[in-house]
Amino acid sequence: MGRGWIKIAASLLIGTALVVVAADHPRADHPARTAAPVAVAADTAERSAVIAAIDRQLAALARDDAAAAFAMAAPALQARFGTPDRFLRMVHHAYPAVIRPVRVDYGPAWRLADGRFVQRAILQTRKGGVVMAVYTLEVIDGRHRITGCFLFDTPAEAV
Repeated sequence: MGRGWIKIAASLLIGTALVVVAADHPRADHPARTAAPVAVAADTAERSAVIAAIDRQLAALARDDAAAAFAMAAPALQARFGTPDRFLRMVHHAYPAVIRPVRVDYGPAWRLADGRFVQRAILQTRKGGVVMAVYTLEVIDGRHRITGCFLFDTPAEAV
């Protein structure tokens, strides 16, 4: 693992720690101090299921298999885009980093208080760029389905 990957991993770990500390230790004068944590670390089985769902969609996208990629999307996303082909066109246009990444490194997964999951991943693109992806998922009929993906560019010096 190169220094750039170590810097990115360290920043993700620090960010994760801040989320946990903020969720577990709100300010004493804040009304939310008695509230349940916003997120907790997913257990090993949950994290494995979340990563498997993302990996299935990434594999489908790499094959340009619109139907399989669309099947991994939650019903609300499917309704928004209507057809597998329209979904695939949108991904190619708006999310090129998730089309055949050279490398994918997953960070910790989080289970939100409402049962949804958040998974961060670092994607190395075919053009040599590095992008942080934050996936959101929910369990529908026993299967993890992707509800969203947010991409964040990383500074070139972090690579």
